[in-house]
Amino acid sequence: MAVTRTGAAPACAKGAIRWVGVSKERKLVAVSRPREVAKDEGWVRLSPVRVRELEPRIEMSGDGPAAERLLASLAKRLGWDGEELAGPGEPSDVEEHDERADFQGAGTFVAAQGVWSIEASFTADCSGKPVYGSVSTWRNGATASLQCGYDPSKHGSHEAWVLEAYELACGS
Repeated sequence: MAVTRTGAAPACAKGAIRWVGVSKERKLVAVSRPREVAKDEGWVRLSPVRVRELEPRIEMSGDGPAAERLLASLAKRLGWDGEELAGPGEPSDVEEHDERADFQGAGTFVAAQGVWSIEASFTADCSGKPVYGSVSTWRNGATASLQCGYDPSKHGSHEAWVLEAYELACGS
């Protein structure tokens, strides 16, 4: 189920949208299995596998603003372009892709992929009638190449999604 909501109401086409409880954090969506790489191996391909899938959704207390209008408003609130936020029916698995890297040394390596996960609640003014709701969506994130035995938390990276990838693939 991509969207739990009622329809877009013409009365909500121009009313104000007020955002509250807006949060964003990077979440791990895929990590590769560890791959042993020889010192002179050069470019290697790592294929991350899904850890979780984020499904965008919009929930409202009644007929409210169109999904496109809500996402554009939320993106503006976050300082992003409206087209950067995933709409209903666009799961995060579209971010899964092989990584190619030249690690320039021997070791056991993994690749990780993360996206921004965004949660927010809103009140929309629909011709004087408030409509309450929430949005869960995601935005393209980041990739990380990690070397097992080189704990990122001890070398400057404290991002939860990177640490999760390291612990899943390499152990703690």
